[in-house]
Amino acid sequence: MLGAVGNLRGEKMSGFPVPQGRRSKRVMAKRRASLVINLDRKPKRLPCLVLDSSKEGFRLRGSFNLIRRGQMVELILDEETSSPECCSVVWVGKAGSKQESEIGLQTV
Repeated sequence: MLGAVGNLRGEKMSGFPVPQGRRSKRVMAKRRASLVINLDRKPKRLPCLVLDSSKEGFRLRGSFNLIRRGQMVELILDEETSSPECCSVVWVGKAGSKQESEIGLQTV
């Protein structure tokens, strides 16, 4: 069933049916964020776009050639939010596929 649900900023967005195997609905977001990764113990901030989110995590688009599955990252959704979301990378889109330049994060 489709319906309107609120996104992270409280705006109304259309929901999508939950595919079999998925635990919760995705909410379309298309908003800017930053991903923080550690490179040789130095934090590096990467700009990205949150494509959608659910209770369990996020799907992002950006330049993620340094990101690997299983890596721990922090997602800064809003500059006004003081605490970033701690996440684990659960999938990385393959080059040449529809998901190229995309990653999936699960909140920890």
